[in-house]
Amino acid sequence: MTIREATIHDLDELYRLWCELMEMHQAYHPVFGFHRTAKVELKRLLRDRLYESYTRLFVAEKPDGLAALLVATYQVGSKGMRLHRRGYIAETFVEETHRRQGVGGALFHAAKTWLTSRGADHLELQVAVANPAAAQFWAAQGFTITTQHMTLPLVEL
Repeated sequence: MTIREATIHDLDELYRLWCELMEMHQAYHPVFGFHRTAKVELKRLLRDRLYESYTRLFVAEKPDGLAALLVATYQVGSKGMRLHRRGYIAETFVEETHRRQGVGGALFHAAKTWLTSRGADHLELQVAVANPAAAQFWAAQGFTITTQHMTLPLVEL
């Protein structure tokens, strides 16, 4: 499997993987819900992220398409903080048939390398509380829990 940065030519496959990720997460909490009828808007969002200079979408490519996705973003905060150059790991998804084969670790390594080259002095991410397998994976990569992200929907979901 090849790990590489995604291109505009991957947009349909990126959208497919992103939808699988969101569908899986809907079982964890309604905040992950999305509108399948908003395909054009959601694909535009992914396309725009492909062109952001501070964002990279990393993919694992198999012979017949993409098997995994990881979104990495570099952000600079206040220099008043010791750690102010944040690498953020966002949507991460590996197709079920390719899990536990090192694909997620390889994606993370590629993202970490890119974020470090940009100047990141720390990495952050969020994991759904109801997804212990993901929490275990990220802990194995060296992440530790520092805060608890909480959500309060203000509309009925």
